[in-house]
Amino acid sequence: MNIKEQVYTVLSTIPDPEIPVINILELGIVRDIRTDNNTTEVHITPTYSGCPAMKQIEDDIISVLKKNNIPNPIVKMVYSPAWTTDWISDGAKE
Repeated sequence: MNIKEQVYTVLSTIPDPEIPVINILELGIVRDIRTDNNTTEVHITPTYSGCPAMKQIEDDIISVLKKNNIPNPIVKMVYSPAWTTDWISDGAKE
């Protein structure tokens, strides 16, 4: 498993703080993962402007990645394009 696959696997364990029956991948807020020799960037998009759960999600991502020996995790907010419910996985919608 390469590092990017490992990051996706680890992120799938993080529940959405507001809807804990789905994880942040199923919610569709993880937009991209970028890795190089020194850092791992996780790009996320809030479900709406000013979403209070984003700080919790950012802290959870960094904490879980560090626990899984992912090098120097960084979370970046991406605001465009804006999140829509179309980004929720089909399984989570059910």
